[in-house]
Amino acid sequence: MRKKPPPPSGPDDRLSAVLDGISDVYYAIDRDWRFWAFNRRAEEFFGFARAEMLGKRFHDIYPQGAGTAFLAMLERAMDSGEPGRLTAPSALRERRMVDIRISALGELGVGVAIDDVTERTEAERAVRESERRLDLAVGAHKVGIFDWRLRSGKSVWNGEMEDIFGIPRGSFDGHTEHFRQRVVPEDLARMRAETTAALAAGKDLVAYEFRLTRPDGEVRWIEGAARFVFDADGQPRRMVGANVDITERKKAETHQRLLINELNHRVKNTLAIVQGIAWQSFRSAGAPRSATEAFEGRLRALASAHDVLTRQNWEAGPIAQIIAEAVAPHHDGRIVADGPAVDLDPKAAVAVGLAMHELATNAVKYGALSSAGGRVDVTWTAEAGRLHLTWRESGGPPVRKPAQRGFGARLLEQGLAEELRGSVRLSFAPEGLVCEVEATLG
Repeated sequence: MRKKPPPPSGPDDRLSAVLDGISDVYYAIDRDWRFWAFNRRAEEFFGFARAEMLGKRFHDIYPQGAGTAFLAMLERAMDSGEPGRLTAPSALRERRMVDIRISALGELGVGVAIDDVTERTEAERAVRESERRLDLAVGAHKVGIFDWRLRSGKSVWNGEMEDIFGIPRGSFDGHTEHFRQRVVPEDLARMRAETTAALAAGKDLVAYEFRLTRPDGEVRWIEGAARFVFDADGQPRRMVGANVDITERKKAETHQRLLINELNHRVKNTLAIVQGIAWQSFRSAGAPRSATEAFEGRLRALASAHDVLTRQNWEAGPIAQIIAEAVAPHHDGRIVADGPAVDLDPKAAVAVGLAMHELATNAVKYGALSSAGGRVDVTWTAEAGRLHLTWRESGGPPVRKPAQRGFGARLLEQGLAEELRGSVRLSFAPEGLVCEVEATLG
């Protein structure tokens, strides 16, 4: 059985046992400036045994202390009983930061407790540096940050948040009612509904856009996101988020939409003028009516593709809409389109629109749609940046391969292939025309 250490035999032993049990470095100096207490942590920290230190004069052990703030605090504690505290680099241990606390012990002199705070100081310094970088980034990008206590309604805003709302810095009253009073009512109702829906769905993150009215009457657009902080019982306790003013972006988007609509209007007018010129030219030249109708149909197909792209701000056109608009004049329920959602860049959208018009027109005149039992299946897939589209006719009159390629065939096999950066194959099978398109998606 392990033996217990003998109990302290006297007051000094008991005091040493108590001092050895604390985690701080501790030593005491009497009024003759001699060490009379020196705990185990002090032995480890300074590298001297207690027996070596007791009775030694402080100034002999620490001559470099003369003139230092530390010695001045020791003297004040010794003379007037004034305690002191100092956090500074250790004079005895390189690259270590210490927190020194000095207390007066009356006739017994002074006691010194030292805590090595190097790791804590480094962590605090890293936090301060991180906060400084965050403040620079937040200030540079004018990001408003808020922390809302949901139950009390109390909220904390940074200066940028006050700037966004158009109020002087430091004037926010600390309650979310200030926020509610400034948000446009219909936007506030929508945000509440979105927040409720997000919580009901178990989401902890919500994004939103809203308008606010500043004190001077100016309306600004704001974009933001917030994350919920939940209690242990799963109830939301806080909402922490960030907002940025996107008014200028909204103005630019509105201006862009106006320009696109104006461009589309002018393009349509131009196409109408071209159509009128062509009609007059074809009539005076004695061209057959079929040529005039074919030309007008192609112009309408161009206009339809432009309409789809305009609705998408000329960024991309959904292939399903492009096909539907192109075949609409000939669609009586016998053209069935099926495929995944794929967006075509403007150039490809116009090319596919023209191709669908050509194929539908040909099907009505000579192919599957020229008889009551015919139908067309348009299918497509998209994989690894490639579009595979098939136009397949069935149920129509027997197909005969033409002796020579017409304009429509050349438009499909050459023009369409070039515009789509791919290939187009026409197969004149007796049971129905098949057009297979492979293209690179932008």
